[in-house]
Amino acid sequence: MSSKFVFAILALGWVSVAPAQAPPAQAPPSVAVFTIDGSKFPRAENGKPTIWTKEELKKKYADDPNGPTNDHLEWAPPYRLTIQRRRPGEAATVGGEMHEDKTQIYVITAGSGTVLLGGKPKLDTSAGPGEHRSPLVGATPHHVKEGDVVSIPPMTWHAAYADQGGTLTFLMFHIENRQTIP
Repeated sequence: MSSKFVFAILALGWVSVAPAQAPPAQAPPSVAVFTIDGSKFPRAENGKPTIWTKEELKKKYADDPNGPTNDHLEWAPPYRLTIQRRRPGEAATVGGEMHEDKTQIYVITAGSGTVLLGGKPKLDTSAGPGEHRSPLVGATPHHVKEGDVVSIPPMTWHAAYADQGGTLTFLMFHIENRQTIP
């Protein structure tokens, strides 16, 4: 299955599952979905599509040992597209997280590793509105490799890390599932 086909399926699936909602009687206070520096991280613009080639992503995020460990590639209020490179043993890779109003979809682009799903938090710590962090207890480990796709719906504890001696690189689609977008 080609990566363009997988992305088309993901995009179509997201569009088709967004239920129509009646506007609220009173609008909630405006809250940023996430905070980024608009000059550093490009915002999607209507009528201006973006293409990242497999070669450029691989060169920068999988092959270059000094390349970034994560980058926001593009964002808009209902979604964000990031790329992550995880190594074994880094603190950021072994802690779990849970999002109340966000689906994350991982498309593994290079390497292999483990995605922990489910379980319970050892000590739930708020990381902002709707965001939780904690080491996980009782999560189910799933070995993943290049070409695999993982869908993590809201309220699901999860973590990801690379196999020993390697790296795990994946595109991450953050899809906001809020009933109203701030």
